[in-house]
Amino acid sequence: MGKYYKDADHLYEIYGHFMTSILTDDKIGPKMAKSGIIIKFIYTDPDSEITIDLRNPPKEEGFYGTFYLGPCDVKEDVWSKQKADFSHSFWHGHENPIAAVTRGHVKQGGKITAMMKLLPVVRPSFKRFPEVLKEIGYEDLVIIKEKKKKARQ
Repeated sequence: MGKYYKDADHLYEIYGHFMTSILTDDKIGPKMAKSGIIIKFIYTDPDSEITIDLRNPPKEEGFYGTFYLGPCDVKEDVWSKQKADFSHSFWHGHENPIAAVTRGHVKQGGKITAMMKLLPVVRPSFKRFPEVLKEIGYEDLVIIKEKKKKARQ
């Protein structure tokens, strides 16, 4: 098992709150919805899946998209596979997604260019992820990066 999640249910609890937060956000949600794509995130350690449907009308009022925790029948346009701990760090804004793919931390398939266009849109959610962790009582899972000190010459 990974460092941050006890099991898939624990991951779904956290990401359920996070997805609700960003897909109901009046600044982030509409921009995500404009992408019109369906993304599946496949995680390992623990094995889990989250699908975000930004193509079809949202199933719940006040949302700009629909998300599914666990396997579902919705066919994705693009998929991304990674360790859950890597995703946890990514949503804190600590990972470079392009470097992650080239280094093999993330595997992707489908309409990858569509997913890359979403990156600038989701950047504001990097601040939301640690806030959500604190809101639901998981402040101990917030990753705090130490700032690098500038070398004196």
